[in-house]
Amino acid sequence: MKRLLLIIILIFSSDMKSDELLIASKINAVLPEGMSVQRVKESQIENLFIVDIGDLQPIYASKNGEFFFYGELYAVNGNMLQNTTKDEVNLKRKSILDETLSEDDFISFKSENEKHRVTIFTDVDCGYCRKFHNEIQDFNDLGITVNYVAFPRSGLDSVSYNKIVTAWCSKDPKSVLTKMKQGQDVQLSMCQNHPVEAHFLLGQKIGITGTPAIIKSNGELLPGYLPPEELLTRLN
Repeated sequence: MKRLLLIIILIFSSDMKSDELLIASKINAVLPEGMSVQRVKESQIENLFIVDIGDLQPIYASKNGEFFFYGELYAVNGNMLQNTTKDEVNLKRKSILDETLSEDDFISFKSENEKHRVTIFTDVDCGYCRKFHNEIQDFNDLGITVNYVAFPRSGLDSVSYNKIVTAWCSKDPKSVLTKMKQGQDVQLSMCQNHPVEAHFLLGQKIGITGTPAIIKSNGELLPGYLPPEELLTRLN
């Protein structure tokens, strides 16, 4: 299996430099079954390389591939510290979302004077999700378009899951989602072609552990509720 993974990488990485191929070979030899090097690129530090192994966070490897570490790398930028690992994670998260989600996936509350767009993993039974949604017009008035994605915290075999599936299956998803977040009783109605399970698995893949989980257009994750003005400040 390890040899097969290496062959695949060599076939699809003809543009990789020799150092990067060497690192991929060395790292693949010690990775657990089912994991493989996706990409190798130079970091800002000479002879240190960023290695994407399919996880959200990369690892860092020496030029010869014989040493590597998993952790955060910081750069000194004037009198500030820049978390370059977080930047890499944001890029990876954005890439995954862009490749996976389309406009058809969202229940969207669009701003008429849109300045920002956020993707929010939400749950109909989450208190702070309800608080956020009660202020949805305030977010829209500030130029923030909200694209909801489903993340039933109780899992795929739960009442919350059935509720949020009902919203996505409805002929009027915005209205049903709003009623549920207001605590109103809505008759459950399931359908076959809904994205809720895929949304939930996607959320787990990109590090979502609770709701609401706000994701900026650059892939940065802002966990938890933020008031409208504070969110606008974080987006500007």
